[in-house]
Amino acid sequence: MRKLVVLALLVLGACAQQQQPTATKPKTVVSAASLAPLDACRESAWRPEAPPPAASMKESMVLLAVGEWFRFGRQTIDFTQPGEPKVEILGVQEKNAPQRINDFWKSVDRPNLTGLDTEVPWSAAFISWDIASAGVPRDLFCPDARHTVYVERMVLREKQPGAVLIPHHVNERAPRVGDLLCAARDGGGTSLENLNRGPGHCDIVVEVQPGKVHAIGGNVHDSVSRSVFPLDAKGFLSPIAARPFFTVIENKLP
Repeated sequence: MRKLVVLALLVLGACAQQQQPTATKPKTVVSAASLAPLDACRESAWRPEAPPPAASMKESMVLLAVGEWFRFGRQTIDFTQPGEPKVEILGVQEKNAPQRINDFWKSVDRPNLTGLDTEVPWSAAFISWDIASAGVPRDLFCPDARHTVYVERMVLREKQPGAVLIPHHVNERAPRVGDLLCAARDGGGTSLENLNRGPGHCDIVVEVQPGKVHAIGGNVHDSVSRSVFPLDAKGFLSPIAARPFFTVIENKLP
């Protein structure tokens, strides 16, 4: 009997050694199996209302975001303190800027929507308007009314030559001016390993300070807002419950 017990323990130990997982880098899943492949980026009749403000597309993205932030009254939200994010400056709310928000919607071919359509999130339309208005061609960025769809397209585009908007895991890149910070929203669970086209949100980085990064986005507390997020000692995004970031998108535009 004792020999049988010893033999059984040896067999179990061998099985446990064989089943130990090997350390591998997470594999990016372009989309859930149940989702249809994305169509090619369609052309649009929409055109920016003005030329880009700078010769650099990256600089133009930042300048346009800052300009809209001023237009909307410089609403600023602090995410660096414990608890609920603090609105430090209250700006112009969406219901008081219906036509300007309609301009954002036009960039994603939704001209029927305005700031009075308060139940429809317009943050992705704002980012799309900003990047397209900076002169970025559609073969490098495809505007969309959903953040997670244009991020998915960035993942696909990265596999081709000449990609300029490169998604990274949040622990792989410290944010820099011009980058995009993207988070899942409302429990959607989107990640670079699970690009499920769920609800999300992205902001454009406009300033980096020791321990803080400032980023501007639309439809944040019903306005174009400048949000301040915490960074760790190495300059990477610190985890916060209010914004479950899943990617920092490197901006390699000229």
